[in-house]
Amino acid sequence: MKKINKVISLCLLIIMLTNTAAFGEIDINQNISAALLGDLETGEILYEYNINEQLAMASISKLMTYLVMMDAVSDGTVSLDDDVVISGHAAATEGSEFGLLSGETVKLNMLVKGMLVVSGNDCATAIAEYIGKTEDNFISMMNEKASELGLLSASFINPHGFPVSDEETGQNHMSASDIYKLSRHILTKYPELLEVTKLKELVIPERNFSKAATNPILDIVEGTDGLKTGYTDKAGICLVSTMPVTGQGQDFRIIGIIMGAQTYDDRLNKTKELLEYGKNNFTYNRLADKTQIIDQVYINNSKDGKVDVYPVSDYNKLIKNDDIISVKISYNDTVRAPLKLGDKIGTISILLNDEEIDQVDAIVNRDIEKANIFVRIFRFFSNLFS
Repeated sequence: MKKINKVISLCLLIIMLTNTAAFGEIDINQNISAALLGDLETGEILYEYNINEQLAMASISKLMTYLVMMDAVSDGTVSLDDDVVISGHAAATEGSEFGLLSGETVKLNMLVKGMLVVSGNDCATAIAEYIGKTEDNFISMMNEKASELGLLSASFINPHGFPVSDEETGQNHMSASDIYKLSRHILTKYPELLEVTKLKELVIPERNFSKAATNPILDIVEGTDGLKTGYTDKAGICLVSTMPVTGQGQDFRIIGIIMGAQTYDDRLNKTKELLEYGKNNFTYNRLADKTQIIDQVYINNSKDGKVDVYPVSDYNKLIKNDDIISVKISYNDTVRAPLKLGDKIGTISILLNDEEIDQVDAIVNRDIEKANIFVRIFRFFSNLFS
């Protein structure tokens, strides 16, 4: 292979992104505990403020309650169509309520709606008792799931987030970064959650029940379809929001988190600004496609001479509209036939504004045979006199 140390800049893959709808940088850090904006698929964090501090999370806790419940549904332990008998303890749960009555029977899927749409603490307790047999056992399941997912800041003392006391230990806790990881996990594994969290109102005629969703962003930013609100004196006013970004070749989903706002209007306005920042300032790009040739190289001792080069995997990234992305390849010092399908022959570097942000292996996607002696002699003399 000639010039095996050469770094090849793939100019056709350089992307300069501009968007007249973009409004530049934002700063929403005042009077809140934390903020985060991220991409669902890639895990890319697009905006952050104080995302690693362990914070009281209030009813955001119910996302974990939903996850533990859905895992039980997924493994066949329970069904969303199951009848759940409501205990006196569940009916008496303090805080926001759906209005459950001791001794009544309610479908599990109805309890899910009551928990997520109108933030019923009584529904969360009823779910916990049904799935875990006891509330305490379910709380252990919540903490075990957090540990399993690597949510190191998570700590649960109940399934709903209502404070046991004003003391630090009387709250459920998690950092914004771990709430983001939890939200990504749930939306990836159980996207049907959005069919519930997109509801702007919960209407149940047979219960004579009608109540607006606690999530105010559903009425403000078009396309938002979740995810969960929360409030306690300690946690402040919180909201995990999400929306798809589609059109003009775009198809991605962003997740926004505001923790510890001081007023409901401030939480709403900052969530709106966060989501619109993500929608208007970023573009989803496939920078490497494992099905597409990224380069051709000449391997002198190969049967075909020129060999197609592919990325070993796709590489997708949300790119800020004024960023410059370039892709370069550096080849191994020695690349000679024969090669087998999938053999690595170099490294594809992804550069953001001339700084490397990641790497993808460069491979051959078929077996490359060695040229016979006559072809190699012919090429030797051709190169000698060229």
